[in-house]
Amino acid sequence: MARRRSESQAAGSVAQMRHMKILLLFCHLAVRNSDAGVVNTVWIAIDGQFRTAIGDARGDSMQAVFDRRVARPRLSAALKALALLGAGVAAVSVSAPAVAQDYNQVQATGRVQGTNGQPIAGATVTVTSNDQGFVRTVTTGSDGTFRVQALPQGNYTFNVAADGFDTFTDPNVSLTQGNSANQFTLSPTGGADAGDIVVRAGRVRVVDFDRTTTGAVINVSDLATRVPVARDLTSVVLLAPGTTGGDTAFGNLPSVNGASVSENAYYINGLNVTQFRNGLGAAAIPFEFYQTVETKTGGISAEFGRITGGFVNATTKSGSNEFHGGITFNWEPNGLRSKSPNTYASDNDAAFNERKEFIAQLSGPIIKDHLFFYGIYNARDVQSNFGSTATISATGTGVNGCVTNPGYCADFGNLSAANLKIAGTSYNFDRNTTPFYAGKIDAVIVDGQRIEATYFRTAGETVRQIFGTSGLTDGFTRTFANGGRYNLNTNQIGRYATTTRFRSGGENYVFRYTGTFTNWLTLSGAYGVNKNTDTTESAFPNLPSIVDQRNGGNSQIGNVTANNSVNFDKRTFYRADVDLNFNFVGSHHIRGGYDREELNLNQQTLSNGPGQVTLLTSTGLNQTGLPAGTSYVKVRRFRTGGEFNSINQAFYVQDSWSLFSNRLLLNLGVRNDSFNSKNGSNVTFFRQKNLWSPRLGFSLDPQGEGRSRVYGSFSRYYLPVAVNTNVRLAGVQQDYDAFYQFSGLNSDNTPILTTPLTTVPGNVACPGGTPAGTSCLIRQPGDAAQPTGSTVSSNLKAQSTEEYILGGEQRIGSRIKIGAYFTLTKLRNSLEDAELDQAIVPYCVSQGKALAACQATFSGSTQGALINPGSDVVVDLAKPLPGETAVRRQVLLSAAALNYPRAERHYRAMSFTFDREFDGKWDFHLNYTYSKLYGNIEGGVRSDNGQTDSGLTTAFDFPALVTGTYGYLPNDRRHALKAFGSYRIADWLTLGANGSMTSPRHFGCFGTAPASADFNATQVSGIAGPLYNPGAAAYCNVSNGQIVTNPVGFQVINDPFNQPGGVKPSTLQVVRRGTAFQSDWVYLLNLDATVQIPTDAFNGFVRFSVFNVFNWQAKSDFNEIGTLTGGVPSATYRLPQVYQTPRYVRVQLGVSF
Repeated sequence: MARRRSESQAAGSVAQMRHMKILLLFCHLAVRNSDAGVVNTVWIAIDGQFRTAIGDARGDSMQAVFDRRVARPRLSAALKALALLGAGVAAVSVSAPAVAQDYNQVQATGRVQGTNGQPIAGATVTVTSNDQGFVRTVTTGSDGTFRVQALPQGNYTFNVAADGFDTFTDPNVSLTQGNSANQFTLSPTGGADAGDIVVRAGRVRVVDFDRTTTGAVINVSDLATRVPVARDLTSVVLLAPGTTGGDTAFGNLPSVNGASVSENAYYINGLNVTQFRNGLGAAAIPFEFYQTVETKTGGISAEFGRITGGFVNATTKSGSNEFHGGITFNWEPNGLRSKSPNTYASDNDAAFNERKEFIAQLSGPIIKDHLFFYGIYNARDVQSNFGSTATISATGTGVNGCVTNPGYCADFGNLSAANLKIAGTSYNFDRNTTPFYAGKIDAVIVDGQRIEATYFRTAGETVRQIFGTSGLTDGFTRTFANGGRYNLNTNQIGRYATTTRFRSGGENYVFRYTGTFTNWLTLSGAYGVNKNTDTTESAFPNLPSIVDQRNGGNSQIGNVTANNSVNFDKRTFYRADVDLNFNFVGSHHIRGGYDREELNLNQQTLSNGPGQVTLLTSTGLNQTGLPAGTSYVKVRRFRTGGEFNSINQAFYVQDSWSLFSNRLLLNLGVRNDSFNSKNGSNVTFFRQKNLWSPRLGFSLDPQGEGRSRVYGSFSRYYLPVAVNTNVRLAGVQQDYDAFYQFSGLNSDNTPILTTPLTTVPGNVACPGGTPAGTSCLIRQPGDAAQPTGSTVSSNLKAQSTEEYILGGEQRIGSRIKIGAYFTLTKLRNSLEDAELDQAIVPYCVSQGKALAACQATFSGSTQGALINPGSDVVVDLAKPLPGETAVRRQVLLSAAALNYPRAERHYRAMSFTFDREFDGKWDFHLNYTYSKLYGNIEGGVRSDNGQTDSGLTTAFDFPALVTGTYGYLPNDRRHALKAFGSYRIADWLTLGANGSMTSPRHFGCFGTAPASADFNATQVSGIAGPLYNPGAAAYCNVSNGQIVTNPVGFQVINDPFNQPGGVKPSTLQVVRRGTAFQSDWVYLLNLDATVQIPTDAFNGFVRFSVFNVFNWQAKSDFNEIGTLTGGVPSATYRLPQVYQTPRYVRVQLGVSF
């Protein structure tokens, strides 16, 4: 044994010499052109360490080694940064190796003890990769603990040897994020007396003592082959505790710890693939490409940032020393798919959904033990056909009327009481046949020196062919009468109308270097690019979207595509990290680094035709100046575009400090973020530096056995401004409403726009004088980008949250782990656009100006800005004060004068977990979360009205839109229970199950705010009417304590100061958020069976998966909008819009070698 240890030490010295030389070469190249004084100081210190490390066997100085080996080219700034990090720590005396988990690597930690439970110091732990053959060797400290740094996730062989003990070998140890801690017990050699036997020899999992992060790590390549989950990243993320599915308007993306679905970050092999325009989702890669998916829900270390929600960290498969390949066929047949009930907007009984996929994978060595490849090709054919419907007047006549064409209309719910029916508006054929492909190269230059390159292409195109819509596009006017329209009763699709193309995705690649130079020093660096295209292209850009809302209806009779848009996104990132380990009052692992991402967005969006057309009926109030029952036309003209850039950068440092023989761990971290957002002229409109984020945590082993722990953390997180804000707020944007008298329709259903309305109160001349008259409501004039000083508060702070976690975890036996933890998060600051006129008018009056003149200049929506609701605002006035021509002046508007409450969001949750690891026979996982989520803002996006404008929603547009909005937020789910697992009945048969139970969502009623809520309420109309989005305020018509949904015979009283007979109470009353009704409980059970094909020629299987086995049909989303334009009650309020996904079947056939 002594000889073996001597040989091991000799090998270690050689390896240390080799790594030291590589490090010194690296440092020398980097500092070649740096400051001479600093270089010389570092050089002399490192040279001494070099001579000591190699024993000065040849008398070579470090310089001599370099002179023999190195040509001295200039290196990039990123490489210099890495080298200087290494140079700065090379002279530190260290021991006790350790390393933190990073984006795609893990540290193997653990303890070696005897059967008497006493630690074994000086034991040799040798770790060999089963896949790629590299070897790492470490020695246990005085407390028997060990750490092996910078290991790729995968399977390893552990060999543990110590003098006086039998050597123990375990050839199949799986190491993944959050599951890399093991305890080894050795038996005395020859059965020598070791005292009382406390434990038997072998290996057991122990708690991952170094982590204070909550969430879940899913080995997709393993679990997804046994447990039925949908083949997308969101479905895997939603297995974690503390996660819920968001609103259907956002694709049911995950909400994490109460945050909105736009506040998460998604990484693949260290590459940020989050969609940065509004934060919704990530690049979609082939499901088989995933190796692991880690969902970090809380207690996140300082390395990870730019989130106020969850952090999703995925790794992909890699090649190994053995060739592997396989093909898989997936088929989700429409014939085995059930139908959801129809809604007033979707004719679900006519739906067709089918998915076919072919996946080919191949991996293996290029150079054994050193160079490996993995590749995947995913061909697919995804079809989704659906019929759309809308409400229509039940008394209409003519070629598209229900009276004259009853076979095209149908009753639905209680709509008949409002003289409404539903009718088909279009039938759509969506198809995507674009393939995915991806690959990865791993190069192990020498043990501890690794380069990885990952590439994946996600570009795709969905072609939508639209049939049966009304209007003229190809010389033929489709009507009910001539059979050209979609018939919801017979599901006849009607005549072809148009084609829309949706393009998405792009190329992505990331390169990563990791160098482990000694057991105490690791350097790493990465560079990558993420590209995304998002375009919508209508075949008929001259035909506008036309929505007919006359007489309470809501029917699309024009182009179903409102805007043509072209978006090209590119993210470029760089990062460098260093890991340093040493002993000083305990053992320390310090990890620090710097990262920078440069975001570029090129966007052009333009309304089709003259603008988005809405046909309306006047209510007789003062919003239009027209008599009740008079039809009129609103045309919204929208155009925006340009090239926009943002730069986000951060540095961090975190010390994992182990004390009292590894009984107490303190994670002491801090992160410093800087955000820089620029307008279309590449001029900064928002910059905030030195955003310090403490990341503090502790982990305590109360018994000292590594089987239990108590842990806690405090964290602060910052979220950068979504680049969509650059476009909407700091770009050249034209956005205004023009109003016309209704003079009839042309043959293509476009309105005849000949007579502009000049009676709309408060409106001004239209941009460019078209149409003539004072009939336009201007949001953005479009002549030039608004000056930053008037659109962004100069004291604006980035969105941030604070989080507190306290929990415990216990290992039971070798495979069971139970845990519980409490989470509290709160919103510190939120960013929203808001109107400022209500505070500017009093300021104007305080400067000696007449009230009427001030109100005329700042009439309610003259100036808006990006602010922190509830805080003072400092802006330049957008206009001179009345009677002045001077340049804009800067003013401070107090929070009290603005009348906006502080944006609030509070989340409290208690989570319980149970995990039984798979042992080749069965596994089972269960988690339950009880939570409460409440406040007055959801976050970046708004589920109430499906708005995706991160940071620019209607939530704080006017003070009246905030009234009544404090309550249970859309992502509140009081109870969430999830369970999944598998059981191998025989070698040829495995059964899997995945179930969940989620409590209802709370709904309110959103509609039009009354004029009495206006700061100018004493004036006729004030700023009420079209300025108040009909679905933005927590006001609906209430009569006798009930929300009114039937407009027939109901008189809306909006403005109490302008009613016949004097002041009357408004019928529009506050309905507090989340108090009107609830959705259904959502139950889900998925089952599957995998049958192995009985042959020795290859590995083959057939798998049958059934999702939503019992075909539960919970109503999951509803129409929460209670009024139409003008405050008219909406007959579709509270009607279901979406049901849970119906039962469907997936069949898989696979062969591999």
